[in-house]
This record gives sequence, structure tokens and C-alpha cells, in this order.
Amino acid sequence: MSNLSDMHIHIDYFKNYQQFYSSFENNKTYALFVTNLPEIFRKCNNEFAYSKYVKLSLGYNPQLAGKYKFNHDLFDELLPLTKYVGEVGLDYSKDFVHSKIEQQKAFDYICSKSAQTKKIMSIHSRGAEEDVLEILKDNKVEYAVFHWFSGNKKIAYDIIDQGYYFSVNYSMLVSKKGYDIVKSLPLDRLLVETDAPFAKTSMKGNSYNLAEIYSEFSRKLNIEKFEELIYKNLMDLLLKQRSSLTS
Repeated sequence: MSNLSDMHIHIDYFKNYQQFYSSFENNKTYALFVTNLPEIFRKCNNEFAYSKYVKLSLGYNPQLAGKYKFNHDLFDELLPLTKYVGEVGLDYSKDFVHSKIEQQKAFDYICSKSAQTKKIMSIHSRGAEEDVLEILKDNKVEYAVFHWFSGNKKIAYDIIDQGYYFSVNYSMLVSKKGYDIVKSLPLDRLLVETDAPFAKTSMKGNSYNLAEIYSEFSRKLNIEKFEELIYKNLMDLLLKQRSSLTS
């Protein structure tokens, strides 16, 4: 199986992260390596070699907003080094809603800067889907991918109307609500992620097996050559970004 992609993965959380990083290049598998803080992006950007297949994304995870103050100056300094921003967004679940105001201020700033520079954003939106979409729209963000979406279908359709994408994972596929959402999304807005190591990445448990995940999506959605569909969607998104950067 060729042309696989993982649109949201935390490579730095793996014990053998350097070897794991190299495996994407060796297997010609595309990956968006998301980070949780600008400080982590800086460290990873210095530590990992350039890769054609793995792209490093500048992030500020909303789940960390209560513990780590957003560093505006560092974010601005690092933003020109990548075409991708993530993991970013809002999280209003019970463990993180206490930092709601800090999250909103940081996310609004991130969206403003990302929109100006045409970044592709990987978005966290748990329990805050409407506010996330409103902030994206207010800042005229063109390229957003909703990671592990768990909202309702109405907001999903509003996201679709805005031209955004969804990165779906194996955990969504094997839950009733997640599977129902996946089936309701237009095929041309689907991308695949694992959110590894934080989500289930194979039927057998903890091993990372992207090909198996693609096969399961193909089987459950009854789509032959599912990997070709996802590859086309990814290339379409990248071409849109490239055109806007050169226009």
C-alpha cells in the first residue's frame, strides 16, 4: 500500500522517536508531526533532520493553556519556518474549561497570524466546536483540518460549508458516534490521522500500523482504493495552499 499519510501524529512522544521519524521517510509515508508548544517545535526543529515526507507543525495545545503561558514572540519567530500550524484550538471539556479565556486569546492570535501566512492548521475542538469555527471564520482562515472531531452533525456541516477538512482516526471508526460522523462527511473532505500515541492505532492494540487503519476504513466504508482517495484529498489541499502562496 503506497501514498499513505498520517495528518496528525505526535512523533516526539515515542520512546524511539528518531528511528520512528526515519521510518516515514523509509516507507515513503507522509506525516504531519504536530507539536504542543512553540518551545517544543523549536526543540524538534533543531533535533530532527529535513524530511520530504514528515512536516513539522507549530502548535499550542489548548490542554496546556492552564499550565504554560502562550509565547507570542516565540510563535512569531518560528512561524516562517513551517507551512503548518497545529495542534491548536480550544478544549472546553471538564478538565480544561478552567483555562477557557486563555485558550481563546491564544487561539485567536494564532488564527490571525496563520491566516495572514496561509498556513494549514490542525485543529483541536473538543466541546468547543462552535467557538472554534467562529474564531476561524472571524480571522478568515482558509485551510483548517479538524482533528478527531467529536461535535454534532450540524456543526460538521457548517465546517464543511466553510471549506475545511476532517482528519479521522481508528478510534472514531470503532465508536458508534465517531463512525456515524465519519459516514456523514463528504469523501473529498476526509484525511486520515492516528493521533498516536494518544489514540488506538491498530486492531491488535498498541503497535503503529497505518496500513491496517486504511484497510479498516476501506472495509467499513466500502471504498476500494481508499488510500488513493485520501492521497488525492491531501494533494488537493496542498495545491490550494501552494496556489494561494504564489498568487
